[in-house]
Amino acid sequence: MKSLTSLSDGGNGNSPPPGVVGLNVLQPEVMGLNVNGSPCSLKRKRPAKIEIPSVLQEICTDIFKGSDTQVQGDNTVCLSDSGIGVFSLKGKKKFMEDAHKIFSNSDKKKRFFGVYDGHGGTKAAEFVTDNLHLKILKMLENCPEDKAKEEAIKAGYLKTDEEFLKQGLGSGACCVTAMIEGQKMVVSNLGDCRAVLCRGGMAEALTTDHRAGQEDERRRIEEKGGYVEIHRGTWRVHGVLSVSRSIGDAHLKDWVLAEPDTKVICLTPDMEYLVLASDGLWDEVGNQEAVDIVTRSCSSEKKQQLMGASLNQNSNVHDCLITSSFSKSPRVSLVKSKRRHHPTSQKKTAHRKQSEDGFGCENESPPSKARRISLVNQIKIRSPFSENENNDFIEKPASSCGLLAACKELVSLAVTRGSMDDITVMIIDLNHYRS
Repeated sequence: MKSLTSLSDGGNGNSPPPGVVGLNVLQPEVMGLNVNGSPCSLKRKRPAKIEIPSVLQEICTDIFKGSDTQVQGDNTVCLSDSGIGVFSLKGKKKFMEDAHKIFSNSDKKKRFFGVYDGHGGTKAAEFVTDNLHLKILKMLENCPEDKAKEEAIKAGYLKTDEEFLKQGLGSGACCVTAMIEGQKMVVSNLGDCRAVLCRGGMAEALTTDHRAGQEDERRRIEEKGGYVEIHRGTWRVHGVLSVSRSIGDAHLKDWVLAEPDTKVICLTPDMEYLVLASDGLWDEVGNQEAVDIVTRSCSSEKKQQLMGASLNQNSNVHDCLITSSFSKSPRVSLVKSKRRHHPTSQKKTAHRKQSEDGFGCENESPPSKARRISLVNQIKIRSPFSENENNDFIEKPASSCGLLAACKELVSLAVTRGSMDDITVMIIDLNHYRS
């Protein structure tokens, strides 16, 4: 019997036999056999290295972890502290691109607050969160005059943009920042993040959105040789970006500026709250509507605080009256029970009050006696948010819980109305930070 090799070349090793055309015969090594017919290992060639474009390299799989954030779950970031509340919710995007920053310098004289809305990746928002406040504070050194402060903050924004562009990444970030020093507040913005002031219960927008559809922004872009067109129902720079100012966006940098609009404001007693938020909120919720929710939530909480103090006093008097009507033996057992369970019961009561403070905004009038009794009966009702989340704020000032509740209510309202974008809301109690 002829071998496969001899068959392939017609038996003489030169050409295949008649009738056999284009027959490719596998060599024994290729078939997994060595020359002796025993199995051998298949050798595969390592593929060439795949080059990943930088635009794809910048996408990360982690939700942004800012130094001031507390991640409560896969989709939410929550923070509450004295005089401030923050709540973020991831939208329909695969990655959370919003971020925020709260920072005080060493002597606590300058307080910095920022909300950042990234697009095209997370890297720009991360870079801005880590660097913008430092650049601004550096530029503000030895700037006593208001005009000088505006120029210093502008320089801080431009320096941050310049350093981010050196990384060769294509993402961008809109920003809104506020810095409080003494009786002065400086507010700046790029893009469609917005700052809204609550002054005597009335909303006052402190910033103007930088969108491609604005007449002045469109004219500026066209004068520099760019163009604006409608794509998917929205005016966009070169049909791509809906905002006309941002940090990053290297491919559109000739037309999309990083120069912020800045205002220096003298704080007055009627200025109560400042709301900083990304466009995920403002696309669905109006300025006055947001301010109404904040004032209602915080005023409701103050009433609950007063009511809670009154309830505690009434409870102590009531316990004394009941104890005096019993015999000596029950009195001793009541005292022992109180000593054993008093710390825990106090914490649970505080937990229930704060959970109710956050979501009882519609109750504007002080509750009646029947309402007080119903509070006791609601001990076993579960809060809409997890117990761990509420426990984080038991020892914090009550005002921060009211601000946090307002943040959550605003985010919830935007989602109910159809917002699919990332949403970040920061509310600042100006009375707390005003010196």
